Amino acid sequence: MAQAKFWKFLSEVRYEVKKVTWPNKKQLVSTTGAVVFVLLVSGAFLGLLDILFTNVIRNALAALTGGM
Repeated sequence: MAQAKFWKFLSEVRYEVKKVTWPNKKQLVSTTGAVVFVLLVSGAFLGLLDILFTNVIRNALAALTGGM
């Protein structure tokens, strides 16, 4: 019973995958490049925020604790 449902499921998956419109190479490279660019910019921005907040907190703690 369960095995029959499994094979039916796989058959339906194969049918649905055939209906998918897959991107061509140009579209794939273009969108991948855009994703990588956004990731790099976001990573750089978050890295700069991390450095900024680390320095602000370090200076605030130093001021509160007498500069240890």
